[in-house]
Amino acid sequence: DCIQVIATALQSNLLESALKIALRATFSAHWDTLRQPQTHSMEEEAISCSLVASFMSFVQIVGEEDLDDALARIVFNKIIDSLDQVIKCSPPPTTSSGANIHPARQSWFIESEFSILKVLCEERSEEDLLSSFAFSLIGRLNVGHEAMAAYMFNQNQLFQVRNGADKVNTSNQSLQSLFLTELSLDDDRKLQLNHSFNIFSAHGGSHTGSLSSLRCTADFVGKSNSVGRERLVLPLGGIWIYNVLSSALISQPDRTPDALSGDGQHDKMLIDLVSHTLCLILQLETLSTVSLYRSGISDGSKLYHITNVCLLPEEILSNDIIISSLELLYKHFCGFGRVGVTALSLVKDYIMASFQHSRLSRDSMTQKDEEDESTKMQLDGLLNGGQSSPDGYSKDELKALDDFVDDLCNSYIEYGGQYPTFTNFIRLFLRHDFPVKTTTTLLTKLQPILHVLTIEEEENESLIFSLTQSISGGLPSLDSSRRDPSSILDSFAFSLKKKDKELSRNDYVYLLAVAVLSRNLASSSQRCECGLQAMKNRLSGVGSAVFNDIAEVSKNFLRGGLGTKDSLVTCVIDACMNNSKDSSSGGKSATWDEVVASLRSIT
Repeated sequence: DCIQVIATALQSNLLESALKIALRATFSAHWDTLRQPQTHSMEEEAISCSLVASFMSFVQIVGEEDLDDALARIVFNKIIDSLDQVIKCSPPPTTSSGANIHPARQSWFIESEFSILKVLCEERSEEDLLSSFAFSLIGRLNVGHEAMAAYMFNQNQLFQVRNGADKVNTSNQSLQSLFLTELSLDDDRKLQLNHSFNIFSAHGGSHTGSLSSLRCTADFVGKSNSVGRERLVLPLGGIWIYNVLSSALISQPDRTPDALSGDGQHDKMLIDLVSHTLCLILQLETLSTVSLYRSGISDGSKLYHITNVCLLPEEILSNDIIISSLELLYKHFCGFGRVGVTALSLVKDYIMASFQHSRLSRDSMTQKDEEDESTKMQLDGLLNGGQSSPDGYSKDELKALDDFVDDLCNSYIEYGGQYPTFTNFIRLFLRHDFPVKTTTTLLTKLQPILHVLTIEEEENESLIFSLTQSISGGLPSLDSSRRDPSSILDSFAFSLKKKDKELSRNDYVYLLAVAVLSRNLASSSQRCECGLQAMKNRLSGVGSAVFNDIAEVSKNFLRGGLGTKDSLVTCVIDACMNNSKDSSSGGKSATWDEVVASLRSIT
């Protein structure tokens, strides 16, 4: 009796033990960030995954005819209890040997997780858990699992955006439509999808097919990435949903017209796609109670991919839903109102994501192109002595970042300056953790429009956060921070000397420049004569009003005695924004020697 078999399995500890092993990779974004350590043999792993997949398929088959609601609920609760244990007991993601798991072993986990997901979809389980479960699984699918991907992208409940009071907005299915189209875009992909359906039948079990149909990841092992990844969709990778925004998934040169070109009839499609994706990410990041999947992907990588929205046509950036979602995600990933976001790791992960994304263009290289590129990189390494930049980044990483920032600046100059959200993304590169060249180049390129980096009616809390993140430290003698490089100081000083459009005292770049220069002037007055001389030369061309502001902030910063970044920002805000008296009106401007003497008198 089928019902008795299911009931007996549920009463035993065998299924519970098998679920614990089979769910080892659940909610992991990548195979090399598995949370659960391996405490069992490979034989136990294979048996457990097979048992779970077979049992869940058996339950579905029986359930179509005569599985009663009470027993179905017991099965459902057993799954949920096992997933809850994964959520509660999983440590933070750590790099492991998971990336070395053979594709066949990966498929054990994938098939067992997929069989569980199908049961949960039929039972209409809680959306937070279900979406995180599915998004994680989609990113780990391999070649041969196209049928599984098609099933998941056909499940509307996995991609629903909930509005206020848990109301569901079901009008937008653009993300699903995109990937369902990709899976059958051309003859090769249609054939591959058919092969996959031959491997995995409707209930997840094996299907009798010819040897030519049993085509999976093993066919592509040892071949170049371009062979499998140009022709086929899978694997998408752990950051697949964020990758949509950088167009990496559909940047096919033979696609005409390109789905993300923004031309003519594709404008509406693009708006729907970007808004749907951003809303799903926002829901996943800020509303979902299941954090395991999203925590396995670095904030810097996420931030990089959402930045790419700024490079899309202006019609997309002007959409209210897109711009509001983008703004909320920007603040979230930057750490506004959050704890535990490390500025240095954020920037490092951002730059690494930029570099990895830039390498996608090399996937279509011929063997000769790859050999030429390899030879060029070897010669560059010899010429540069194999050394990285002073910031610790390779030449290729810096080039990828510079190219990206240059594209952003061009778009910002052309149309982006009118959007406060775009302005925030440009300000990001003024943060002290970014390479020096990136910051100085941006200040130079945007020199004629630096006043545009000011956001009208910006909330004071947001302004203070942005300034604090951009300043490298407080007083070095008190917080052991490093002084700013001379090129940074020169660039900010030059920004205060512009004649065509002078910065106002409440302009963002003015506030940041005064903060950076005041910090270094205060530090130099305490420690080094050569630093003072350099500062004197640097400030020789600024106006008297600007010089007075820098002198005033430096003195107040030293008098405060705290020497922190927060106190420095407070001094700048008080001197330039809260002080109604213009430093250029009335009174005699102090000389350089008088300012230095005043600073040195402060103990």
